[in-house]
Amino acid sequence: MAKKRFTFADAKKKIGDLENELLKMKKDAGDLILDTKDNVFTQKELEKIRLLELWSVVGPIAGILVGLIIGMYI
Repeated sequence: MAKKRFTFADAKKKIGDLENELLKMKKDAGDLILDTKDNVFTQKELEKIRLLELWSVVGPIAGILVGLIIGMYI
């Protein structure tokens, strides 16, 4: 019983399918955080945006500080 060989065309189709799936997953993940269907942000969504903006600044600073502290003990 011979199996069908996996060809370049099969690989190209599989890559295209995976890229489309990834784009859909990214959109779905973004919709979990903010509902962008209506182009209007509620107060709750604005609070999430503020939190994400704050974390974009605080997160790297906290990471650097933790790295320095760990580096002092290694």
